[in-house]
Amino acid sequence: MKKIIIIIVLVLIFGYPVAYYLSYETIETTISDKERITTGKGDEIKSKFLVYGEDEVFENTDSWLFFKFDSADVQNEIELDKNNKIKVAGWRVPFFSWYRNVISVD
Repeated sequence: MKKIIIIIVLVLIFGYPVAYYLSYETIETTISDKERITTGKGDEIKSKFLVYGEDEVFENTDSWLFFKFDSADVQNEIELDKNNKIKVAGWRVPFFSWYRNVISVD
């Protein structure tokens, strides 16, 4: 039983990053709006950027896997009401409020 649990944990630890990286794709969409969402208070404030496309909402957060640490700069590069070519990774899971992450804008 312990071996099965160890295998499951290893698959989750190593499988998720690989699957996330393989979900990477480039899409073209017109961005209608973008905003910064903050949660928490005082020293516990966390924030993320949301980007509203034609058919989907994306988040724009830093990503260790893609060595992306410039989310604010990426948010600034997105042009409203114009066709943007964006690279995204991840999955949209409404139940958990997960969005695909914007990796870069071309």
